[in-house]
Amino acid sequence: RHLVLVGKVAIVTGGASGIGRSVCQVLDREGAKVVIADINDKKANETLDLLKGKNHTAIHTDVSVRANVTHLFERVEQIYGTVDIVINSAGIIQTPSLFTNTSEAEFDKVISVNLKGTYLITQTAVKTMLKNENATGRTILNIASVSGKGGRRILAAYSASKGAVISFTKSVALEVALKGIRVNTILPGFTDTPMTQGTPNATRAAIIREIPMGRIAKPLEMAETIVFMCGPRSTYMIGSAVLVSGGTFL
Repeated sequence: RHLVLVGKVAIVTGGASGIGRSVCQVLDREGAKVVIADINDKKANETLDLLKGKNHTAIHTDVSVRANVTHLFERVEQIYGTVDIVINSAGIIQTPSLFTNTSEAEFDKVISVNLKGTYLITQTAVKTMLKNENATGRTILNIASVSGKGGRRILAAYSASKGAVISFTKSVALEVALKGIRVNTILPGFTDTPMTQGTPNATRAAIIREIPMGRIAKPLEMAETIVFMCGPRSTYMIGSAVLVSGGTFL
């Protein structure tokens, strides 16, 4: 079987668990060199142990802190010389509450990780990628959410952060299209990850009733789409917001 990403260097923020971990596994399967960038060192190393290929690494990164992001890309350049693929998977959910009850501190935290983190990683990624003018196949994939498309009751801060990621992606895609860098976003529906596993059973059941396919997604289902969007079979795709939701928010 032809491995479509042999020789490519891929950074995955939030690669320690959930969708990010599955993305790392699919990238590994397709021959990429994977950099797991996460704030949770223990979980990041667990992901590293799951990968079958060689030349992978884990780097401690808080995506909301510019110094951390700068260090990440400096280390990747030192180890691999370049970066070809960046997947912004790091994200947090808010405590479900009416927006009138959501504290300013929680709003700031959600925006800092989900939006500012995506901004910092993407900005540094583009600057790093542009150092190598002859490189091909460079791509950035941002993970948003169906909540950013349609909104969610009791998740106003989270929905706002993900809606902003969608708009940010489209703007950046337009700016770098002629520079040989593709930027896209995926809008996952409700997915079985550590971030969603604490959802109360009644809420979980209500969400499933809203999904035309009648079930929640597996992280691998998101990962396969994400890696496709970063690979050589999607080279005319830029600024796209791909809905992978089991039919919700069509």
